[in-house]
Amino acid sequence: MSRLDAYLRARPRFIQLLCVALTLAAMVWQCLPNVPREYVDYAHVPLLRNITQPATFGTDTIADMYEAKVILNDPLDMYTKRKLEQTPLEAETWSKSASAPYPPIVLLAESALYTIGQRIGVGFYAMVLLVAALFIGLSAYYFLQTRWYLFPLLYLNFAYFGQRFVAVQDGSYLIMLLVIMAALLLARAGRPLCHLLMAIAIDMKLSPLFYVTTVPHMRRRTAVTFLLIIVVGLALPSLIRENYRYIFLFHDELKGGPSGLISGLVIGAAFSLMLWYVETRTSADLEDRIGWALIPFGMFLAMKMNVPRHLLILLLVPDKRGVRNIIAAFALLVPLILPVRFGATLPIATVLLFGALWWRMRAIGWTTVRNDVRRPMQTLRLMCGI
Repeated sequence: MSRLDAYLRARPRFIQLLCVALTLAAMVWQCLPNVPREYVDYAHVPLLRNITQPATFGTDTIADMYEAKVILNDPLDMYTKRKLEQTPLEAETWSKSASAPYPPIVLLAESALYTIGQRIGVGFYAMVLLVAALFIGLSAYYFLQTRWYLFPLLYLNFAYFGQRFVAVQDGSYLIMLLVIMAALLLARAGRPLCHLLMAIAIDMKLSPLFYVTTVPHMRRRTAVTFLLIIVVGLALPSLIRENYRYIFLFHDELKGGPSGLISGLVIGAAFSLMLWYVETRTSADLEDRIGWALIPFGMFLAMKMNVPRHLLILLLVPDKRGVRNIIAAFALLVPLILPVRFGATLPIATVLLFGALWWRMRAIGWTTVRNDVRRPMQTLRLMCGI
C-alpha cells in the first residue's frame, strides 16, 4: 500500500488534474436526473430531454424554504411558526414542527441563502447547490495538496450523494460541511481560527461535538472563546426563543427506538474513548482532530435513528491520510456490487472505523496500551491534559 501510495502521488500534475476533472464531469452526469423539473425542465434541452426528473423540489428543500420564509416574515416566530401558513405542498410534505428543526445559526444561514437567491434570481435551490459545489471544490483542492487519488476514489460513485445533494438537498449538513472544510484548510495553514469555526460548526449540528476534547490543547483565550461560542449558540436561544427546545425532543422522537438508542450510546461511547486515547498517545495534529471529531456523534446518531447518512456524509470530509475516505468509498461500493441493502453501509463503516483505531493503537504499542488500561485514572488525567 505504501508503494502504491508513493506511485500515485508521483504522477505528473497534469494526470492528477485530468483525473479530478473527469471525476467532476462524472459527478455532474450522475446528478442530472436529480434536478427537479420545477427548477429546470429538460424537455426544452435537446441533449437531456430523455432524462427522467423528479417533478418538484426535494423534501429538505421544501422544508428549508418554508422555514426561511417564516424567519423573514418574523424572526421571533422561528420555532413557533404561527404567523405564516404553509402552502398545500409544504403541508403535504412536512408538518410545521418537522420543517427544518435546526439550531438558530443554521436557520439564519439558510434564510440568508434564500434572500440572496431571491434577489439575484436563482432561488434557494441554486444557492444550496452552490454550497455543495463549494464544499466539493474545496475538497478537491485539499486532496490535490495531500493525496489527489482519494478524490476519484471517493466521488466517482456519486449516485447516492448526488441524490442527497441535488434532489433531497441536505442543506443543513452542507452548510456545516462547508464550515468544517474552511476549518480544515485553516488548520493546514496553522491558523488557530480553525478552533472557532469548529465551535460554530458544533452550534450548527452536534456532529463535531467530540472536538471539545481539543480544548486542553488550545491557548486559554482561544479555549474560552471556543466554549463561549458553543454556550451562546446552543444554550442561550432556550432563554430568548419560544419553543426552541422542541428541536431536540423532536429529533429524539422522530426515528429509532430504545434498542437503537442503547446501541448508539454504547458503541458511540466506546469509539469516543478509543479515539480520545489514540489522539492523546499519537499527538494527532489539528487536521486529524477536525476530521475524526465528526465521527463519534455521527456514529451515535446514525445508529440511534438507523439512518446511515448521518455517518456517511461526515466521512466525505477529506482525510490527508486517506483512512476515513477509503472507508466511505468501500462502504458505498458494497451495496453496488453485492446483493445487500444500503443499510449495510452503516455496520460496514462502523467496523472499519473501529479497525482503523485498532491499527493506530497497535502502532502505539500493546505494552503501552496495557499499562494505560491498568492505570485508568492516570490515563484519564493524561487524556484531559491535567
